[in-house]
Amino acid sequence: MINWTDVVIAGIGIVFTGAIIPLVKAGIQWLRSKSNSEAIRSALDEAERIAEKTVLNLQQTMVDGLKDAGEFTSEKAKEVMELAFQNFINDISQETFKTLTNNVESIEQYVRSLIEARLYAMKSQKLL
Repeated sequence: MINWTDVVIAGIGIVFTGAIIPLVKAGIQWLRSKSNSEAIRSALDEAERIAEKTVLNLQQTMVDGLKDAGEFTSEKAKEVMELAFQNFINDISQETFKTLTNNVESIEQYVRSLIEARLYAMKSQKLL
């Protein structure tokens, strides 16, 4: 004789499994995208902080002195930018560097643009 309780329980188990597996997969994908977004957000925040620190540091240690001595030329500005780029790369965490490298076309172009943007913003706010 057929035990209908067992059949119903088996049917519910199949339906439940069929519904739960896609939901769990969707939940895992959502969690991965959220953690990736948070990693990117964290990397961008760190990059902003490092760029601002780099600009302030070089302004205080090099640029002001060169300007006071009347020696701040376009060639010196290029040298300062190169030094800013190197300082940024040296100061940023490996995790942030990896995250940025995986999410921007050119890390060098991104960093240089970020430094220039921070310089412009700080000049606009009269911080420099």
